Amino acid sequence: MLGDADKRKQYDDMRRLGAFGGMSGFGGTRPSSRPGGFGSTGPGQSGAGTFTDFDVGGLGGLGDLFSSMFGGAAGAARARSKGPERGQTIEQTVQVPFRTAAAGGKVPVELEVNEECAVCRGNGAAPGAQIKPCNECNGRGVISFGQGSFAVNRPCPVCVGRGSVPSERCPSCRGTGEARVRRTVLISVPAGAESGHKVRLRGQGGKGASGGQAGDLVITFDVQPDRFYKRDGLDLIATVPINIAQATLGSRISVKTLDGKKVALRIPAGTSAGRRFKVAGQGIEKDGKRGDLLVEITITVPESLTEAQEKAMREFAEASGLKF
Repeated sequence: MLGDADKRKQYDDMRRLGAFGGMSGFGGTRPSSRPGGFGSTGPGQSGAGTFTDFDVGGLGGLGDLFSSMFGGAAGAARARSKGPERGQTIEQTVQVPFRTAAAGGKVPVELEVNEECAVCRGNGAAPGAQIKPCNECNGRGVISFGQGSFAVNRPCPVCVGRGSVPSERCPSCRGTGEARVRRTVLISVPAGAESGHKVRLRGQGGKGASGGQAGDLVITFDVQPDRFYKRDGLDLIATVPINIAQATLGSRISVKTLDGKKVALRIPAGTSAGRRFKVAGQGIEKDGKRGDLLVEITITVPESLTEAQEKAMREFAEASGLKF
């Protein structure tokens, strides 16, 4: 791109003069507040103009920057182009209930998007207003800064690159041509979804301008914890409390599965806390595979005893050789 010797020399001169000083990633700095703008000099400075405070933040990237340097006409044409523009891609994180993520389902998502103003249809003009060429950029849509034949273009701040301004701004969007709209979208959550899982919905983002395609909606799932279930891969872990008598003598308990059904589970005598029992095929189903439901036992101890209960417990402990 810099193969032309003359343009290469101009580029090197601009760098030497500080045109790109402090512009990390070409992000730009604020325009100079010194009198005289870009051509001003101060005590101890050379007569050449300085571009240290140059702002090219509106150029939209390295490619546009160099295109505006070495092909100003093309850059201007793009800036004032009114062709179809694709709508914005919206990214949003959505909280998903644990059971919805495990079994699959739908969650509503409320979005705020920029769409073409319905009143002015994106031109920023009030109904009946006249649209005239912008005086600031003479209808080009860009303004140029530079030294000699070497120039940098950026979108005009008055017409925002349109090349024209209305005699009266649209009262609805205040001349921006865009409106902030809230809408609700139902998102399908696939069974077995985990936190960090992304779903792209094409055409569900911001509405395109001038007949352009709508943007996409990218959803990232944040799965919320459940009070009963935990997850280990495709397996579900359910913690179920039983009392001392059930653990000591054995019992039968009922456990709820993910789909709301109840299964009977036999607890053998002498079951200790932390022991797990497997209910096959009652875990999460994903990609043709299905996990199990693992029931983990905890043992509850009474906080207080009556005199008769305490006496019976002491007798049991003494008979069993248990320390207390």
